[in-house]
Amino acid sequence: MALPLAPVVADRTVVSWPAQGELPASTTAYFVPYRPAELSAEVPCAAVQAAVGAPERTTLLATTIVRDGGPAPGLVVDAGSGELRVLLNGRLVQTTSPAPTGCDVRVDSDDTATTVSTGAGPPTVLPLEPVPEVFAFTTDLTPEEAAGTTVTARTRTWFESRPSAVKSAMTAGHVLLVLTALVLLARWAPRPAGPRATRQPVPGRALRAACDAAVLLALTAWVVIAPQTDDDGYASMTIRNGLVSGDIGNYYHWANASEAPFTLVQQVLAPIMALSAEPLWLRLPSYLVGVATWFVVSRGVLGAVLPREGRSRLVPVLTALCFLGWWLPYNTGLRPEPFVALAAAAVLALLLRATGPGARRPLPALGAAALVAGLSLSVTPSSVVVLAPVLVFLPRIWRVLRTADGTTGRSWASTAGLAALLACAASSGLVVMFADQSWHGVAKATELHTLIGPSFSWFEEPVRYAALLGGGNQGSATKRLPVLLTLVAVLLVGLLVARRVRAVQGFRDVHLLTASAALSFALLAITPSKWSHHFGAVAGVGVPLLVVAGALLLQVARDRPRDRVVAGTGLVGAVLLALAAALSFSATNTWFLASGYGVSYREVPVRPLGVPLDNPVVWLVPAALVAVAVGRWRRRGPGRPASAVLVAPVLVAAAALLASVTLLLVGFTVAPLRQAEAGSYSLTAVNLQTLAGGSCGLGEAVEVLVDAPGGPLRPIGDAASLDGFAAGDGYPGDFPPPEPAGSRPAPPVWGSLVGGELATGTLVSPWFPLPALDGDQDLAVTAAGRTGGANRLEVEFGRAEEDAGVTAVGRRGLDDGPVGAPTWRPLAVAADDVPAAADRVRVVASDAATDVGGWLAVTGPRVRTAEDLQTFLAGRGDVLVDWPLAWHVPCVQDLPVVSDGLAQTPEVLLAAPPDYAAISDITYRTDQGGSFAGVTLADGREVPSRLVGAPQEEWGRVVLLDHGIDRDAYDRVTTTTPLWGWEGDR
Repeated sequence: MALPLAPVVADRTVVSWPAQGELPASTTAYFVPYRPAELSAEVPCAAVQAAVGAPERTTLLATTIVRDGGPAPGLVVDAGSGELRVLLNGRLVQTTSPAPTGCDVRVDSDDTATTVSTGAGPPTVLPLEPVPEVFAFTTDLTPEEAAGTTVTARTRTWFESRPSAVKSAMTAGHVLLVLTALVLLARWAPRPAGPRATRQPVPGRALRAACDAAVLLALTAWVVIAPQTDDDGYASMTIRNGLVSGDIGNYYHWANASEAPFTLVQQVLAPIMALSAEPLWLRLPSYLVGVATWFVVSRGVLGAVLPREGRSRLVPVLTALCFLGWWLPYNTGLRPEPFVALAAAAVLALLLRATGPGARRPLPALGAAALVAGLSLSVTPSSVVVLAPVLVFLPRIWRVLRTADGTTGRSWASTAGLAALLACAASSGLVVMFADQSWHGVAKATELHTLIGPSFSWFEEPVRYAALLGGGNQGSATKRLPVLLTLVAVLLVGLLVARRVRAVQGFRDVHLLTASAALSFALLAITPSKWSHHFGAVAGVGVPLLVVAGALLLQVARDRPRDRVVAGTGLVGAVLLALAAALSFSATNTWFLASGYGVSYREVPVRPLGVPLDNPVVWLVPAALVAVAVGRWRRRGPGRPASAVLVAPVLVAAAALLASVTLLLVGFTVAPLRQAEAGSYSLTAVNLQTLAGGSCGLGEAVEVLVDAPGGPLRPIGDAASLDGFAAGDGYPGDFPPPEPAGSRPAPPVWGSLVGGELATGTLVSPWFPLPALDGDQDLAVTAAGRTGGANRLEVEFGRAEEDAGVTAVGRRGLDDGPVGAPTWRPLAVAADDVPAAADRVRVVASDAATDVGGWLAVTGPRVRTAEDLQTFLAGRGDVLVDWPLAWHVPCVQDLPVVSDGLAQTPEVLLAAPPDYAAISDITYRTDQGGSFAGVTLADGREVPSRLVGAPQEEWGRVVLLDHGIDRDAYDRVTTTTPLWGWEGDR
């Protein structure tokens, strides 16, 4: 309990501008969070006098890039027209008419107050005024005029710390004490008298071995072919940055707040990330966890909870289906849920072993369960589901602690001692949480996560189910199915337990398993975020419940065929399971970003061969017919209908799970084959290339299109023929045409908006010389407005004749749809589509639309050359990758680092596709604590790009960033200071 408060060695980073020996020149400075802990700024009187007499205001010093048209955040000191102003956090705090001498300005700010002083005048003190935000240090003065202007700021480093020698010794001592506790529990456990009970043979050993092999093969293949999880890119970047910064922060979001106290999985993955960022290797931990979970569930949990008579030859097959149906859609990747599922299954298995009848040495098993449960709590907030079996088994645990051999009661002191040893083992989770972080750091991280969100209350749990049932990658068909089937199983088994079937059939612990599963879903409600991928944590308990529910129904079908209440329960269960299956398959087979390329049923409900799997009758009727046939075949007496009714729910669930697993395994085997046939990208191909030696993912599969040397083509001959179009005009003034990458000078441009949106017109541009195009080149124009419908946009090719005339040899239309857009986009003709005889080209356009938005604008043609993304990025500086894409670009190494309260300024942005902007823009929003919010101050120029083999796919965007000033041209000095665990900046 003292460890979180133990002393740590904390970093303290101070930024100074200008750099030592340099004159003041504007530069970016991304502080994360945006307000430093302390800031001191000084503008000398000479700099004030250089600007105060000018008729227009001049920025002497600002902690941001000042734009026209509104107040800027942070600190701004400007002068002009005989007046000196100091603006702080967007409001004017001081105005003076400075004297010729003694007019220097000084601003000092911390969390208690901000003080503004001008010359010898009285200072302006603003109590509790926030420290100004810092995104840059800028001035409109020349470096010589601004000489003497300085800013010193100490960043907020809440999370950058290392354990002191005292804290390390405490951690080591705790490890020894935990080992001692486990040894004491083992020695305290009574040694059972009499011979060890002989293990009863389990039917179908060969079938069990075959199911083992099938599951292991499926898991192994799934490592290669599986889609990415929603957060693989996000998690991979937190680990990559943590290798440099020393703390597993959030990199993109929450002001880079530490993931503490939930960093155990990231620490496990960090050594792999240090060797390679390729997806295949990073999936190995979740693969090994999946293998371990399979054996814990199939042997540990089901071996204890299923009676021998319930272990029919169908159970191994049902177990394999249930496990793969739960595991495949949720638990392969960097998310922590696989580890939680393994921990929950292990705790459940250990508690069944420790508290079941005939337990020979229960105390060591309880100690192991306490250790696993405690450690799992340091994985993720969803680890609360591990507490579900603990809470359900508390009465049994208490009985074990109170009795020495099942009959003799222990003293209260002895019971308290055992409970203390279990608590000692469980407290290991607390030590893992705080081994490398202080109480203050964890408290501040929790505060930022809660303040910025999403942070939902328990009663908002329907948000999670809305995501599951709302479609998209959060609610694909195969993600819905295991959750809905398990919820129905909880209800169904609960009704059967109420009918006292567990005592009759020997399923004595089925109520504990059912309660554990139900409580797992309930405990998820107290976690602050409500994404559907958290359901993966329930797999460790959900899988055995589905299996036991099926085994119980099959057993009751044989042993209680005349019980009408039980039969009614089976009928209700069959209907509910059919509805669950239909509801699941009414969703699309949508997966995150590039993982969806080539996947069947990506945008429509899953209907193989036209079979409407979203209709419950499709599931219910065949299952009922098969169940009746089974009942008649067994000829169990007059109760055959009841028997058939109880078999039907098992058949519905098994068929739905089989369909789901088949859809996943076959679908993600076929999809990469389709992509390979088209010569396009797939994550599977990347993983296979990794096995063969390595792959750069999208870096090799995306082509960036830059202008060929010489830039846009230059016109020859007569001027353009314009009727309703205008040269250099005719498009919205706030949407000027972008300058293509590599273009000097800019191409000519014509537009029809000069006469209004309802006007019409035609354009025939002059001829342009057309060079011979290579196979990796194309001919492009940039257009805005409507290119289809009543409008037409074409490039006409020609051949120069001896008499200086040009003979037309063909046209190619450029149409990207009937709906216009004010944004400029490139339209191109591939080299193979250019007529062989052509050596001239011109633009021909017609605006015949007479409705709103019917205008058209276009630039002159240019030749573009394609080069792969990895080559294009080389030498261009730091590359910021939006988190949805980060999983797919393992070879991008020049990543901006976020550490010590600062983020490096990127020069290139790999932006997510527009459909993912709503989730990726957290990186740039100040209200979300985006670490790179300063990017919004830069001018972005998109470079055309395309996915090889599938140019229609929205893979993302390449954007060159230009702040107009230097990048990170300041000094930073980091020192260390000892602090108690509760100390730190506010």
